[in-house]
Amino acid sequence: MEKERLPLERLACVNDECKRFGKAGLDNLYVRKVYGKEQLRLLRCQSCGMEFSERRNTPLWNCKMPEAKAVAIAEQLSEGSSFKGTARLVKVSAEAVRRLSRRLGKHGRCFHDERVQKLPVTALQADERWGFVGSKGQPCWEAEVIDPKSRLVVEHAQGVRDEGLIRRLLEGACARLSYPQGVVLFSDGEPSYKTLFRQTFGTPYRPARRGERGRFPNIRYRLTRRQAHVQVLKQRRGKRVIKVEIHHAHGSPKRVQRELTRLGYTTPNTSAVERRNGTARRMDACSVRKTLAFARTPETRDARGSWAMTVYNWARENRALKRALPEPQGRRLYEQRSPAMAAGLTERIWSISELLCCPTFSTRGTG
Repeated sequence: MEKERLPLERLACVNDECKRFGKAGLDNLYVRKVYGKEQLRLLRCQSCGMEFSERRNTPLWNCKMPEAKAVAIAEQLSEGSSFKGTARLVKVSAEAVRRLSRRLGKHGRCFHDERVQKLPVTALQADERWGFVGSKGQPCWEAEVIDPKSRLVVEHAQGVRDEGLIRRLLEGACARLSYPQGVVLFSDGEPSYKTLFRQTFGTPYRPARRGERGRFPNIRYRLTRRQAHVQVLKQRRGKRVIKVEIHHAHGSPKRVQRELTRLGYTTPNTSAVERRNGTARRMDACSVRKTLAFARTPETRDARGSWAMTVYNWARENRALKRALPEPQGRRLYEQRSPAMAAGLTERIWSISELLCCPTFSTRGTG
């Protein structure tokens, strides 16, 4: 089988001093030679004269294992296999799987930071899911913000379930939106969401001081009429939900109702992010319920969470997003789409090999 290669139009110069650094499709790269058993391409930039491998700034940079084996490991990890289980299937050591997993996590986070930007999103759903790190007695939470329309995971954060975790989550999500002043947030009953929504999505201002003496008032935050926050409060008896209350923490109920109509909902809910939680647990062996599995270190859990988020957004079809074709193609009536396709970030479902071979240029890069 012929090796799958990224075309030169999708590669860019890795020299941060070059005027074409990180800019693909400018025809400034050409193949100077191929080398090694993998027949890798050595590229040269016509603008700055720098030569670099096509694997630069990818998880495969300075990786000693064959590319096909690295892709097989990445595919197994994205399906929720454990490190030892993946090592047995691919016939490598567990330490090699662990090293590559850390690289995949850094690459996935950097890939997400570069491409998930300026989203025209008007509704967000936020939730947290629990897991364990180190032992079954040390909980570690993962929090995510998702766009219910495209099912795209906008932001992912990990840590102790406190105000700091919610702050990182909301600030990261706000920075990825093209117009944060028009968003409606649906969340659970965590008190930090109500406190931090105004601080994160609002516009800061300082009220005028009364008189000429004394301290200036503290900075406050103003919300627009297009912003709102709804909390879905669930009361449980044991493991059963016996009552659901809707609390409008910020904004107008009319604004919330307009957003629900656009989404096709009748009542405020967090169904999209809760369904995403179930998918995420199947994509990570450390997150499966009622098992002895747990991540040994926070870095391992963070790496697996970042890689699973990238695969979910770009390389997985979502049945809720399928769209009828204008004309049937044989027996095919629908077009399968990934969350990134539904959000307008790409025109196709990526393969795991493409994600591995696509270079990144952020400061969190792997190369």
